[in-house]
Amino acid sequence: VFILDSLVDYSPKDSKDAESVIERIIPRLQHANCAVVLSALKVILKFLCFVSDEDFKGPMVKKLAAPLVTLLNTEPQVQYVALRNINIIIQRHKEILQNNIKVFFCKYNDPIYVKMEKLEALIKLANAENIDQLLLEFKEYSTEIDVDFVRKSVRAIGRCAVSIAESAQKCIDVLLGLIETRVNYVVQEAVIVIKDIFRKYPNKYESIISTLCENLDTLDEPEAKASMVWIIGEYADRIDNADELLETFLETFPEETSPVQLQLLTATVKLFLKKPTEKPQEMIQLVLSNATQETDNPDLRDRAYIYWRLLSTDPEAAKDVI
Repeated sequence: VFILDSLVDYSPKDSKDAESVIERIIPRLQHANCAVVLSALKVILKFLCFVSDEDFKGPMVKKLAAPLVTLLNTEPQVQYVALRNINIIIQRHKEILQNNIKVFFCKYNDPIYVKMEKLEALIKLANAENIDQLLLEFKEYSTEIDVDFVRKSVRAIGRCAVSIAESAQKCIDVLLGLIETRVNYVVQEAVIVIKDIFRKYPNKYESIISTLCENLDTLDEPEAKASMVWIIGEYADRIDNADELLETFLETFPEETSPVQLQLLTATVKLFLKKPTEKPQEMIQLVLSNATQETDNPDLRDRAYIYWRLLSTDPEAAKDVI
């Protein structure tokens, strides 16, 4: 291990030099000791950057998959270390494990720390070809007992939707199915990731807003509340009762956490700019006076002052800015 680790600091003279070092180290990938395997992988991956011959590189990268997969058949602690390394490797070399995604599927008896890392690897390896398979897997994980793992699984669906445009609709269908389970923490995570999907694909999936609005009463976590408030503000002109929905949140405005207060402030201003009627006018007065006089949060107070001045001097400019 020490010899291999010291080799990492060596810079080869040219491509041929790098190739000869890699060829000498390849047998170490079959070593019984995991530390030796990981150190050998580190050297090979570094030296591959110096290789210019693509005919040498391609087969060599393929050879790295087997030892990595073998590391995932060891005891959980070693698996965890291997997975942490794999997650770094696939940031640059997805192709190494692109055809081995099944080894990252979580087993029921995996410890939670292993499951979390496997999930991370699956998200990174997701592409248009394997997304259907992965969505089935994520949906399965969303019914597990461990709350943290379920949350991360729901987030994984959202992250896939954002990174793979052609799969967004499939991901949204799965998320809507999860919202229908009415499991509190699943609904909250789904709302959070749907907000990200709306931001990535504006004006595309508004048809699902009504389903989200039906679940307002289940939201009690700050991040989920803030996400829902953002959605209501962003689509205030398409939601008929947007003012009533926001009003339910405003009743507890002073007690809310600062992320929720900030979103409420912006959403109320958006509502007023899109529907400048009497009720939004009253709501905005209430929010602005609350945010400027009652609060001791400088972020909230400063944002309220900026909005107040914008609205009183030039509402058209306010529309562009906000």
